[in-house]
Parts: sequence; C-alpha cells; structure tokens
Amino acid sequence: MESVETFNVNTSFGLMVGRTAKLMAEHLQERFAASGIGISMGHWIILAQLWNEDGLSQQEISKRSGVAKPNVTTMVDTLEAESYIVRVPDQTDRRVNRIFLTQKAKAIRCEAIRNALSVYDTAFEGLSENEQTAFVRSLAVVMKNLQMRDNTGSCPHSF
Repeated sequence: MESVETFNVNTSFGLMVGRTAKLMAEHLQERFAASGIGISMGHWIILAQLWNEDGLSQQEISKRSGVAKPNVTTMVDTLEAESYIVRVPDQTDRRVNRIFLTQKAKAIRCEAIRNALSVYDTAFEGLSENEQTAFVRSLAVVMKNLQMRDNTGSCPHSF
C-alpha cells in the first residue's frame, strides 16, 4: 500500500474511484439520451431505488442511495412534476410521505436497466466474471468500512 512518502494523487484509490463513478455516470447519461429515456442521472438514482422497493420515504431513499436529503427532495419534486412518481402521506406518520412509481416510471424500467447493464459491460470489459464479482465485493467492503469508521489519522510533518 501507499505511504505518505509514495502517495501519488493521480494513481490514488480515491481519485480513481471518483473518476470511474464520473465516467460511468457520463456514459449512462449519454445512453439515456440516445435511447430517448427522459431521465437524468439524479432521476436514475431515485427511480432505481423505487424499482427495487416502491413506497420508500425520501429519508429512506437518501440513506440507501447516499444522496443528501435536500438533493433527494429536489429530485423527487422534479420526478413528481414530470409524472414519474407520486407522493402519498404515510398512514402512521403524517410528517412522512411515501414515494410511489407511476405507470410512466414503470414503463421505462427495463430500458433504463438495459442501459445501465450496457455501461457495466463496457466498464468490466477484459475482466472475468470472477474478477467482476470480487471487485464488487471488495467495493462493498470498502464502503462498509468507511460508513462504520471515522479514520482521522495524523500526518507526519517531515518526509
């Protein structure tokens, strides 16, 4: 592993993960546009959570997707205005709205997922199925580690 002395920002894990996520988002956005699906990456993040489990609250969507609550609110407002979702007051807690898919959102599900899988195929080109599985498992462990720990190490002043 790298140390303070050998650290290179251009080959660092963090920068590479960030660049990869940005490139994947750009490719997916291009595919959505080319296929005529009228959604943005932000829409995709919300809709994908609801395709997985319809009727989530905005707070649940935020937690599961890693998107800040105010951003989820903005995206949900847009999705509602574009008739992809409806808000329904929770039956037990009036402060909470449940977000449900409309037929319009359900109708684009398969095409949107096909676009995402196509981007994954491009991203994983040259990796075996076992390598892909190991990579995704490793990322899941890294995410879990970062969610559970506050890593505030100190940096030496001399090199």
